[in-house]
Amino acid sequence: MANYKLNTQLRPDIHKRVNKHLRKEGKIPAVYYFHRENPIALSVDLKELRSAIHSSAHIIELQMGDNKHICILKNLQHDPVTDEIIHADFMGITLKEDITVNVPIVIEGSAIGVREFGHVLAQHLWEIEVKCKATNIPDNFTINVSALNIGDSISVSDLVSENFEILTPIKNSIVSVVKATGMKLEEGAEEVEEGEEAEEKEEGKD
Repeated sequence: MANYKLNTQLRPDIHKRVNKHLRKEGKIPAVYYFHRENPIALSVDLKELRSAIHSSAHIIELQMGDNKHICILKNLQHDPVTDEIIHADFMGITLKEDITVNVPIVIEGSAIGVREFGHVLAQHLWEIEVKCKATNIPDNFTINVSALNIGDSISVSDLVSENFEILTPIKNSIVSVVKATGMKLEEGAEEVEEGEEAEEKEEGKD
């Protein structure tokens, strides 16, 4: 389990004008909450937050003065026009309780249907929702697609779940190999298709 340390500053003034000024300085307003305790208004450096998001860490250590709080990044708000992060919510956790997190999917290998026959690998899911203790959160789900040919797929039900519960529906497909748009049928298939069309025309004459 990898942790990411993130520095914060207390935010005593939560008015919109103050939040706007924070964003101009490269910081964004945030809130830390833990069970029934009163939420704590914070500000975090936007660059540091981006680094935390792009790291492989699911658990974040928020540094608040001399205190550290173990938490997860529960929610991000984005500007509807620029898509820039404008607010973050951090939820405090204990290492013994079960939490729900999204774990990214990593695709490796080159599908035989793509490599040798020019078909397309379609990815349908990019993360899996799991429930587990913080110490058991997997870094990612690595999916090897090398053996997939046309019509083959890998579903959530194919994943191994020893120390966590998978909440994403098991019937959901993760990746599949599909025929490329506009791809010609094989010669044998074309002959069959032409034969079927001819039979249909003859039946139409009758």
